[in-house]
Amino acid sequence: MTGDLGNKASDYLVDLIAFLRSTFAVFTHLPGKVAQTACMSACKHLATSLMQLLLEAEVRQLTLGALQQFNLDVRECEQFARSGPVPGFQEDTLQLAFIDLRQLLDLFIQWDWSTYLADYGQPNCKYLRVNPVTALTLLEKMKDTSRKNNMFAQFRKNERDKQKLIDTVAKQLRGLISSHHS
Repeated sequence: MTGDLGNKASDYLVDLIAFLRSTFAVFTHLPGKVAQTACMSACKHLATSLMQLLLEAEVRQLTLGALQQFNLDVRECEQFARSGPVPGFQEDTLQLAFIDLRQLLDLFIQWDWSTYLADYGQPNCKYLRVNPVTALTLLEKMKDTSRKNNMFAQFRKNERDKQKLIDTVAKQLRGLISSHHS
């Protein structure tokens, strides 16, 4: 939970990306496929670890500010992938490792629930990679945040409206989950 929104990725992630850059820089003597496999595996592992960090049970609350900082971290990962740390990848191949995170973060930061709910299940929808269970899990963590952090929030109309919106979207996600997973 962060209140201060910086304009750069978290230090731990910047250090990790620097480590990966230096590691892959010395892979020049390896066969191309070996270096590519190692690089893709590292990107997939990083993306999976970041997603697990968002979803783990110990993280009970998330603020929009925390998601925005997390977004900066994912952008740093995407920039690393775009930079071509290992030669031989087609244009956006490495970035695909982060597509699930990118679509999930875009949905929450842009608060684009009407598009997500209307297009869910369509083959070319904007948020094709966002699982409704994952979205509901994150939404529940945000709902808890606005309720617990400010005991006077219930008295402010905009906070009440935000809470009603979160509750409405959560209800629609539950309906989506039950209709598609039963």
